[in-house]
Order: sequence, then structure tokens, then C-alpha cells
Amino acid sequence: MNYDSILKLVNDETYYMIDIDGVCIDTESRIAPLAAQIGFKEAFKIINWHDHIFASNQINGSLDILRDIQSKLKRIQLLTQNHTLEEEREKILFFRQNGIFIPIVSVPPKVSKFEVVSPEFYDGNIVLVDDREKQVVEWNDAGGIGVLFTQDEQPKEYRKVKSLEFLKMVK
Repeated sequence: MNYDSILKLVNDETYYMIDIDGVCIDTESRIAPLAAQIGFKEAFKIINWHDHIFASNQINGSLDILRDIQSKLKRIQLLTQNHTLEEEREKILFFRQNGIFIPIVSVPPKVSKFEVVSPEFYDGNIVLVDDREKQVVEWNDAGGIGVLFTQDEQPKEYRKVKSLEFLKMVK
């Protein structure tokens, strides 16, 4: 994948916010069958968050990449939506036990990521990598640099990546 279009937009002061669910680990795809039966709201109430998160698989080497770059790239945080305090706690525990000590910023349910971490505060010099198109659009509209994490090859107007590999090229 050619990351030049993203790397041209950043500099040595750019901050990076990385989504967890659907970018780092496959929690979203694994909860979808249960949610299809009873709805997401009910699924979030009954799920065993420890088992769910700790059974997750990394997506395209994301955990390995984060572990590799965390000592070099200090302008990075994980920005994740959490539906319960238990989910938040288990994600933190999961990342720490996997040797990833990057700060984790929690976003409450029904709140957009740009409302918690304002791109305006960073003068727009902040990248969000997220698998949810809505979050990317809102981030871009708020003045940030939104990047859609997707396996989809179809052309759209968004910057896209299939992997966090481009972070290894950031200075």
C-alpha cells in the first residue's frame, strides 16, 4: 500500500489517534452475530468483556506495530468508544498485558470522538485512524485528518489504510 498521500499531510508535530475496535483488534466483528440477534444495547449488557476482549485477534499486525513504535512515536494515543466501565477496564488491561503502554482515551457511548479530542486544539494537525466512516467524516469536518481503516479497495473520497504500517515511517 502506498502511504505517501498520508505522509505528505503530516509533520514531526502531528499527533495520532488510533481506534481500538476494528483497527487494532477484531472485537466488533465478533460481537456482531450476538447483536444481530438481540441488538447492540442488550449485547453490551450481557457480554463478558474480559473474555470477549482477551479472545480478540489483532488486525493486520496492529498490536505488533504499536508495540514496535511506542518508544519512538510519543505523539500517539488510542481513542476508543466504550459502552461500559468494564469494557474500558478490560481494554486497558488487555493492552498493558500485551506490552502496549500508549495512553488510552475513552469515549462515552453516543459521543463523537472529535468531541472528546478536538482537532481544533491541535490546529488540525492530528490524524484519526478509524474503521467507522462516520467517525472519519466527523473528524475531517472538525478540521482533523481522518483516515479510514478498511480492506475495501473501492475508491472513495477518503484517505485509506489497511494497516498501521505507515506509523513506522513517521518521524
